[in-house]
Amino acid sequence: MKIFFIPIAIIFSLSSYAQSNLIYKNLGPVKIIAGYSLSYQEDSTNQSYIRNEDMLLLMGENTSKFVSKTDFMNDTITRKFSTFEQEQEYYMNPQRPIPRILYKIYKNYPKGQLTFTEYIPSSYFSYEEPMDLFHWNLTGDTATICGYKSQKATCNFGGRSWSAWFAPELPFGDGPYKFNGLPGLIIKVYDTHNHYAFELKSIGKPAKILMIEILEEKYVVTTKQSFFKAQDSFYADIINRAKQAGGDNDFQQNVARNVAQRNNPIELLRK
Repeated sequence: MKIFFIPIAIIFSLSSYAQSNLIYKNLGPVKIIAGYSLSYQEDSTNQSYIRNEDMLLLMGENTSKFVSKTDFMNDTITRKFSTFEQEQEYYMNPQRPIPRILYKIYKNYPKGQLTFTEYIPSSYFSYEEPMDLFHWNLTGDTATICGYKSQKATCNFGGRSWSAWFAPELPFGDGPYKFNGLPGLIIKVYDTHNHYAFELKSIGKPAKILMIEILEEKYVVTTKQSFFKAQDSFYADIINRAKQAGGDNDFQQNVARNVAQRNNPIELLRK
C-alpha cells in the first residue's frame, strides 16, 4: 500500500464559514494519517444511490480527529486568505469541491470521551459519548485486507450490525468514524446490509508538521438525541431556507428531493 453539487451542501457551506474569524485549539501534533474511502447508501429505497467520500483519520499521541478530506482541504486553503472577501469568493466558486460529510469526530477528547461536532445553521453543535461504545466480539476469521494480515470482529452499534477487520501490526486501537477499541487499527468496517462501508486506502506519517485542532467556538453543547432533533428540524425547514437563499421554485424542489433521499443515516438509533 502506498503512503501516500449538491444543493443542500451549498446551503450548509455558504452559511458556515468565515475562517478569518475562527480560533482553533491545538490538541497536539499528528503522528499518523490514515486515509479511508467511505461508500454509503443515502437512500434506503434505492440501492443504486451510492455516495462516496474520502475521509481522514489524523492520529496523535493521545487524541485523533476524523474528518472529510474535502472539508479538511477547504479549511487548509481558506486559512491562507487574509480577508473575508477572499473566502467568500472561494466558497462561491461552483468549481470548488463540496464535502458531503460535515461532522468532525475527536477521540479521547476529553480524556476517555468522544466529541462529535457539526454545524447546523446557524450554530455549532457538539455532544460527547464515552469511547467504549463498542462491545466487540473477536472471531477466529483472518484474511489479508488492504495488504495487512487482519482479524475480524463484530458488534452492534447504532441500530446496525457491523463487521470490522483490524490489523494487529498497526497498533493504534483506532478506526474510522467513532469505531475504536480493537487491538489494531480498523482497516475495514461495514454493516451487514452494506449501507455503510469504510476502507483504508493509505497510511503514513505527515510530510510536514500538522496539528490536530478543534474549533474554539461557542458550541451548543447537547446530547446526541437533541443534536439529531436539531438536525431534523433544520431539514424540515429546508424549503424556507432555500427561499431565503434566493432559490427559485426548481431549486427549492431540488433541495426538497435531496432531503427526502437522506433517509438512511449511519446511526439508526440515536440515543
